[in-house]
Amino acid sequence: MSEVSRERLTAEARRSRILDAATEVFGRVGFEATRMEDVAKAAGIAKGLLYKHFRSKDAMFEALVEMAGQAFSAQLRTALTDADVVGRPRDALRAGLSLWLRNLGDEKGQGAFSFSDPGVHDAYDGLRDALRAVIAEAMLAAEPRLEVDWARLGAALVQGAAENLGLVWRACPGNITQDDALDLLVEFCWGGIQRLRAALPAVP
Repeated sequence: MSEVSRERLTAEARRSRILDAATEVFGRVGFEATRMEDVAKAAGIAKGLLYKHFRSKDAMFEALVEMAGQAFSAQLRTALTDADVVGRPRDALRAGLSLWLRNLGDEKGQGAFSFSDPGVHDAYDGLRDALRAVIAEAMLAAEPRLEVDWARLGAALVQGAAENLGLVWRACPGNITQDDALDLLVEFCWGGIQRLRAALPAVP
């Protein structure tokens, strides 16, 4: 692509192209090893132009995690809704957790960007908050008697268990299949949710 044609891109289109390139580079070499010039090269632009869109590697990574998080939050909300979170809450829980593990499994060994690995950058805080909000929303829809504060804790239980089990399983699955990992995760999280429901006042 010529420099002239690249200049015709809108700022939004240019930013999107940069994030696509960052997705590939971060996924291939990881956060620490990624350099701004690597992303610029992958995007087909000068490094100086890259800095006009993102002031630092951290800022670019934050934008990438935010983009991935928005997409996954929307997918999670759809999966929970399609599974009938009100009428069949356990099935909805399984659908949501299955989506998480499928995402990890699809990325394993393919060099794709994973928004849950390693999960220690500050950028992940907003992602986790977004996922917990979707889970808490589903829990409140399934059980209106549940107080918001308890739904928030329940959502943290589910999100934290999914993230940690998923990362450990992906790093060293051994003889544990994805379905086996999902079964364990569902049983663990459903037990916690049932504990919350058992503490609710009886329906008059």
